Amino acid sequence: MRRRILFVDDEPQLLAGLRRMLWDKREVWDMRFAEATATALAMLEAEPADVVVADARMPGLDGPQFLETVRRRWPGAARIILSGHSDRDFVFRSVRPCHQFLAKPLAPGELVAAIERVLRLSALFTDESLRETIASIDALPALPAVLAELTEELRSQNASVKAIAAILSRDVGLSAGLLKLVNSAFFGLPRRVSGLEQAVTLLGLETLRALVLAHGIYSRFDAGRYPGFGLAGLFEHSLRTARFARLLAGLEGLDRDGKDACFMAGLLHDLGKLILAKGLEATYNRILGLTRERNETIYEVEREVLGASHAGVGAYLLGLWGFEETVVAGVAGHHAPAAGLGPSTPVAALTHAANALDHALVVVHPGYAPHAPDTQALAALGLAGRLEAWREACRNLLQGGDGE
Repeated sequence: MRRRILFVDDEPQLLAGLRRMLWDKREVWDMRFAEATATALAMLEAEPADVVVADARMPGLDGPQFLETVRRRWPGAARIILSGHSDRDFVFRSVRPCHQFLAKPLAPGELVAAIERVLRLSALFTDESLRETIASIDALPALPAVLAELTEELRSQNASVKAIAAILSRDVGLSAGLLKLVNSAFFGLPRRVSGLEQAVTLLGLETLRALVLAHGIYSRFDAGRYPGFGLAGLFEHSLRTARFARLLAGLEGLDRDGKDACFMAGLLHDLGKLILAKGLEATYNRILGLTRERNETIYEVEREVLGASHAGVGAYLLGLWGFEETVVAGVAGHHAPAAGLGPSTPVAALTHAANALDHALVVVHPGYAPHAPDTQALAALGLAGRLEAWREACRNLLQGGDGE
């Protein structure tokens, strides 16, 4: 079945330009074009779209308002906004309803590549209701104590990039939300950013203050609603996994970009747990209960109950947000490197190994189900014989050694 793409722009000549640009996709995509938001909404009522691409400035509902309506009524649609404006307040209004923000004029193939990346994500799972739950997320939950610390640092006259990056690295939701914005085309960066210090520097303290203090791009996570979830422990595990993954990347000769991708994939690898807890509270509490009763990994129970796992869920949202594909693949494959997005990659394999090593070296409870490394997937990349060296390096890092 052809995937449905809806383009909305009040300037007929621009829609005509899109038709010409996308002519060779007419056999692959079912493309619709609307010159008004009212027309677009009527089209969606008749037949929902997989992807909605809207211009930023339109009469009546502007781009952010229109896409917020789409988010509420057709939450499964991927939402992309196109804009030739760089007004900061407008970008702030676009952050929550839009998955991606692309700047006009578009480079040849840029829009096609963005749409194709989004459509490839459907390979992660097929359940429509689960896709809708994920795609409807407009603000990631953050640990209240860390959010309060970030707020305090931002309000300080002596706020520093290094301190803010360190605070962000302790919270999965905060890190993902920041990188979503800084990697939007609004900033016109030549490549994706995975390092938190670089992201804070590029975004600027004033912009970050406005986002956190005035525009509320984060929500507070109420850990009390999820008995046994151990949110603080999850974040500590995520940061250790990120440090381990970066360490392993260095040991295997990856360049700086590879190390940054491994760190970010490690930091965000359990993001899907937050998404599932927020979007499917009752179901996820049941999953948590079954995990304890059976002493199985949460990954196994999620796949049984949902037909998907937090690995795929986190990767799906990050992919919708336009995150670097190596990071998305690392998150998708952190339990099973060969079961993510396509063949296993070094970032996915190293993130998987880092996650398994942290579970082995930092034992929360000796009776918990083990997270064994997938030696077959590591062997496919020529890495199976490296496990013991990695284990020693990670143990040394835990003991305060210098390995990063």
